Amino acid sequence: MEKRAIIAFVLSLLVLVFWDYYFGLFRAPDTKPPQESAPSGPVSQAPRPTPKLPDTVVPKVLPRGQVKLDQHFPSWTVDAPLFSTQLLAPGARIHSVSLKKYRREVNPDSPPMQIVTTQPTGYLPMAVDLMNHSDWSLATRPFSSPAPEQIRLTPENPSQVLALQTEIPGEVRVTKSYTFSADAYFVDVEIQLENLSEKTLSDQMGISFYFQPYSPLASESSYNPSQLSSHEKGKIANHSLSDLEKKELVLKGPIDWVGYENNYFIQAVLPVEKQGYQVVARVLDPKEGLLQLVYLTEPFQIEGGQARKIPLRIYLGPKELTQLGKAEHQLSASVDYGWFTFLAKPLLLGMNWVFQYTHNYGIAIILLTIVIKVIFWPLTQKSFESMQTMKKIQPKITQIREKYKNDKEKLNQELMAVYRTYKVNPLGGCLPMLLQIPVFFALYRMLNAAIDLRHEPFMLWINDLTAPDRLHIGIPIPYLDGVPVLTILMGISMFVQQKMTPATGDPRQDKLMLLMPVVFTVFFVNFPSGLVLYWLVNNILSIVQQYWINHKA
Repeated sequence: MEKRAIIAFVLSLLVLVFWDYYFGLFRAPDTKPPQESAPSGPVSQAPRPTPKLPDTVVPKVLPRGQVKLDQHFPSWTVDAPLFSTQLLAPGARIHSVSLKKYRREVNPDSPPMQIVTTQPTGYLPMAVDLMNHSDWSLATRPFSSPAPEQIRLTPENPSQVLALQTEIPGEVRVTKSYTFSADAYFVDVEIQLENLSEKTLSDQMGISFYFQPYSPLASESSYNPSQLSSHEKGKIANHSLSDLEKKELVLKGPIDWVGYENNYFIQAVLPVEKQGYQVVARVLDPKEGLLQLVYLTEPFQIEGGQARKIPLRIYLGPKELTQLGKAEHQLSASVDYGWFTFLAKPLLLGMNWVFQYTHNYGIAIILLTIVIKVIFWPLTQKSFESMQTMKKIQPKITQIREKYKNDKEKLNQELMAVYRTYKVNPLGGCLPMLLQIPVFFALYRMLNAAIDLRHEPFMLWINDLTAPDRLHIGIPIPYLDGVPVLTILMGISMFVQQKMTPATGDPRQDKLMLLMPVVFTVFFVNFPSGLVLYWLVNNILSIVQQYWINHKA
């Protein structure tokens, strides 16, 4: 079997195997039964003690702080061009954050995306507790504020501080100050603790956040998983639900950020202080995927009549590079395209630049594909010409192999002489493929995770370039739930391109290579339609180029 075909086939298989490993093809979400049964809805069982770890100040028991939402509470609403946020009096906690630019579903009538995923359970973010005075119930104690119940942010009023306060008479006064900006999704929070007594207050504060998957846990996609992530020392670490079930996570400062994210949205805690805190994460309800994240200060002392301030920044919004950059703390690193980030981010910027003029991301992908094809045109040309030459000299190579089949040294010498005579590289057809693989992976990661493409239509039935291509014809189709028209067209174009590629002269090899379009079509069936569109256009351009070379030859 001719080596070039073997190499090409092995490379293709390696691409598919690596793809499956790296991107999680057809990987079902972890649905194994939890080790401990937990009721659905609000969790009411007793807290699990945190294991005592060396050199930490994590208390043995962390509070939960659930708000009972079966009654009406005073509330304050901050309305901005980008979002609308509601805070409730119990604990001065964030009840909702609606993102005005993003919908929950692709349907144009779908309500705005709700970023506080635990809203129905009563586990609301920004719950404050004092570890040594849990009986004060600061997480659910009513707060009040002289601020109006409706606050509107505009370009003329771009920033607003909302301060809420509660008091334990003769003991402590707690003030939560939220600073909102009209053009940003991050919020600066300052918690002030005043000692109203004459004795020293020795305590430790925990600020709790709660997370659940952005879509129901049972329907979570392996292409877009919800997960806890952290960034410290220039590296991102992902912490799965199953890992957190086995062992609670304890991170020591300095930490750039820790947050709950999927491909498109993130709820992040960005510590302002470099030291003096820890972050603890644990699972409250494995069945519902409910997590608690506690920003835990070191033990402190506040003298009588004195106060202590604890600053914090939080981000509740989309993974837009511009907005993430505004939040600082290296939050832009949450847009992670893996090994090929250095290629994916310029491709994203280029696609967005084209979109400014086309106002259609599908057309932007097509134009971006043409630009990439033009850049790789010389390499592809060289590859095609190399295959044409190899086809011409194939009879001569067959004769040499037959003549010197028992003398490998002489065989190699004669083959190299033929290659030099005809100025051909036997690997010339494979090298351009290798050079294009990083671009392909970078495009995959970008097209699969760019929030710019979320719910963006192309044409006809393709109304979301981040979703698989499906044309619904009114007939149930097992597994597919529709006809993947674009994917089928991509497979056909790949088949045509393969048929136009110079044959190797070995019927077995030719049949083997013709299987590749079928394999790729199966693998592409659940890929984002934006990526399938790129590959289809790339195949069509390759067919045109191959036709031109064949005609010239």
